[in-house]
Amino acid sequence: MATASFDKTFVVNDKQSIDRIHRDLATPRHIKVQKRDYKAENKRGIQLLKQRLSNSEAC
Repeated sequence: MATASFDKTFVVNDKQSIDRIHRDLATPRHIKVQKRDYKAENKRGIQLLKQRLSNSEAC
């Protein structure tokens, strides 16, 4: 299994960039995750698969 790490140091000297970083860290973005109906998605997927397979048999 491959692993990756980010271990690079960098220096920010620009005052505007430093202020922006502080502001972004103070007010993180809130991410809204949409709920999914996995049973309905599976049922629809099976219907589509059956439809595709039945169409390929007719050819």
